[in-house]
Amino acid sequence: MNLLMNETRSEEQPENIQTNRTLVVIAVMLGTFLAALDVTIVGTAMPTIIGRLGGMSLFPWVFSAYLLTYTVTTPIYGKLADLFGRRVVYAWGTGIFLLGSVLCGLSENMIQLIVFRTVQGLGAGAVLPVTITIIGDIFTLEERGRMQGLFSSVWGVSAIIGPALGGVIVDYLDWRWIFYLNLPIGIVSILMLLFYLEERKPSGRLQLDYPGSTTLMLGVSALLLALLQGGTAHSWSSPFILTMFLLATGFLLAFIKIESRALEPILPLTLFQNRIISISVAVNFTAGMVLIGVSSYVPLFVQGVSGGTAVNAGAALAPMSIGWPLGSIVGGRFLLRVGYKKMAVLGMALQVVAAVLLLTLGPASTRAFIAATTFTMGLGLGFCTTALIVMVQAVVEWNRRGVATAIVQFMRTLGATLGIAVTGTALNSLLVSRINQQTGGRGTEAISIVNRLMDPLQRHLLPPEQIVPLKTALAAAIHGSFWLVLAAAAVGLACVCLLPAKPPEE
Repeated sequence: MNLLMNETRSEEQPENIQTNRTLVVIAVMLGTFLAALDVTIVGTAMPTIIGRLGGMSLFPWVFSAYLLTYTVTTPIYGKLADLFGRRVVYAWGTGIFLLGSVLCGLSENMIQLIVFRTVQGLGAGAVLPVTITIIGDIFTLEERGRMQGLFSSVWGVSAIIGPALGGVIVDYLDWRWIFYLNLPIGIVSILMLLFYLEERKPSGRLQLDYPGSTTLMLGVSALLLALLQGGTAHSWSSPFILTMFLLATGFLLAFIKIESRALEPILPLTLFQNRIISISVAVNFTAGMVLIGVSSYVPLFVQGVSGGTAVNAGAALAPMSIGWPLGSIVGGRFLLRVGYKKMAVLGMALQVVAAVLLLTLGPASTRAFIAATTFTMGLGLGFCTTALIVMVQAVVEWNRRGVATAIVQFMRTLGATLGIAVTGTALNSLLVSRINQQTGGRGTEAISIVNRLMDPLQRHLLPPEQIVPLKTALAAAIHGSFWLVLAAAAVGLACVCLLPAKPPEE
């Protein structure tokens, strides 16, 4: 904490500008906690929300709508922070997030909740990239690794207390307070940042790249809609999905053309000429695929194959939520001593090891072994992501740090979205195929029975002669998804080995 005790000037700020780092760190940690908590606490409340509002068939869109707008706006907010300053963009984005939170709490049906979650996502896209950028502004290169570790611990804490807090609120208050809880935290965070963060004034003419912003939003939105709906609401070969992919291709090609000519591009393509940035973006994309694969299919394995409960499934993932911040904190402290590349390689190597261990899981696997596997995965993610974000911030100037940070976060989210689409399709196809082999072509009918394996109350009602083959088929299908997780981790390891050995210098 000695890093925070003094008011200080960033090495890039004018002499007369000072920032109270202690209070600014508290402010942005509150904002990070706000964004992280929203991810875990809403999931806990969803069964109750569905019971009160109805709309079971629509509930995936409560998450998809938020993810869509959050992902699309992340790189745009990063550029806005470079153009107009961190304070105003953070305050604006957090304000929109809080407005969406209030509206979510006032929802009277599932359609309204989905629309207002979209509003929440429009604001949430500013919170994480801008907070990480602020840390890059007010701390030196040597200090950033330790600070990024501290901020990663916020995600670990929220992952642990979020479900418990959500359960308490739903049981003793009302599900609407899940969203109202954001208000005091967000308001305090905004006010502290406005009062205690002093930053350099952007110089030159401020010109927003409207054509670039529009084509990026449309292109990424079409791509995410295709990925989120493909294989679920629509088949991959349906006209809707094919149209979305065509629109995504057209808009993104137009975006690239616009950005190559824009005076103030929303996403400067010259950033990717830097070897560290291009590799970091690729590795974060694979890390997103790995993260979503573990988060989605380990609980499925624990409940469906091992016969556990929802509590057991959450306990299996909790070690990853502990390992990630621990890896970030330890990695941040030893980053300069060990070296950026070595730390990043170690992180990806641990992800590969954990992915291999996932492939050894079977019905007899102990929960301690599963917990150790997810802890290893979290540790690897912590080592790798901390090293990469500090490297990226070190190789760009102040007026590009916001967009560089945002694009790294954006690619991790995009990787997670693509990962869940690909692994989900593989899981469903393999499951139907395996069950068809065992039931003589009645795989589709048997899927409804597989669903009952997830519910401890219904599982015991199934005939024993049905449970064993269905568990075997489900385990094989989940292993197919774990193979894809291993492939993503291996590609990430290969990419991170291409990083330059010489550490970046500001």
